[in-house]
Amino acid sequence: MTTRKAAPAVLIFSAALILSASSGCKKLENLSSKMKPVQPPKGTIIAKVDSLFVTAEQLEQEIENYNQLIDNPAGKITTREQKLAYLNDELIRRYLFYLEAKEKRMDERPQTQEILRTLEINVLANQLIQDEIGNMTVTSSEVEDFYKIYKDQYQQAEERKVREIAVDSEQEAKDALVQLLQGADFPGVAVQRSRAESAAKGGDLGFIKRGDRGPDFAAFDEVAFSRSLAAGQISNIFKLKDKYYIIKVEAVRGGQARPLSEVWDEINRTVLFLKQQQKLQEISANLSKKNKVTIYDDKIK
Repeated sequence: MTTRKAAPAVLIFSAALILSASSGCKKLENLSSKMKPVQPPKGTIIAKVDSLFVTAEQLEQEIENYNQLIDNPAGKITTREQKLAYLNDELIRRYLFYLEAKEKRMDERPQTQEILRTLEINVLANQLIQDEIGNMTVTSSEVEDFYKIYKDQYQQAEERKVREIAVDSEQEAKDALVQLLQGADFPGVAVQRSRAESAAKGGDLGFIKRGDRGPDFAAFDEVAFSRSLAAGQISNIFKLKDKYYIIKVEAVRGGQARPLSEVWDEINRTVLFLKQQQKLQEISANLSKKNKVTIYDDKIK
């Protein structure tokens, strides 16, 4: 009796297993049909880790990136044996770690998902940028036009050979100026009267540029680099902090625009950068119209 009653239960349980297995197979078939098989990448395949491929081109790019980070030439990877060691110790090991992490479903962790999403955004955004501006060039006329407009910005820094006399009072400065106007030698008066460290050298500061003496000497520079003070001329008395100064400009050099041939590459890079930024700005403006952008600025601390 018990046997007869149990039989239907066994049959029902067995049927459930069969249906469950059948349903599971169908789900696996559906999942399998959706999964894209790993296609061999373009290039020369030099290694395979399970279903992942490594190409010679990938290895060369990895090594190039590595070598750029190494300052010491002896530490760079150059030989075949070194490349093989890098392949085994770095690339293949990385692939093994990746496969193990996938098997442990680490890619499903929320924090990992966020990192992967950020990486995907950065990679695809950079790819779009390269596709849009990577082939942009600059014409000769664009370089020439830019040089004509901004020629003043490509001037050589003006340098002036200056001597100084610095004294403690205005009267001392007047006495020194009278000597100079009467024909006295500037270096001699500087040695005799100046309280500056340069006195021992006849007040000679050598060739200086604006700012060489620091921000405290901005007023000094205004006089020394004044257009009204030409080579061979002596300045009027002027006060700077607790000293009274008289200076003489002995020579002027520089200040002329650098020739176009000298700054061609620099301007070419500048113009290319500006064109690229303008192109990206246009793309960004168009995409902002296409996609809704909302900024919650009140949440930014």
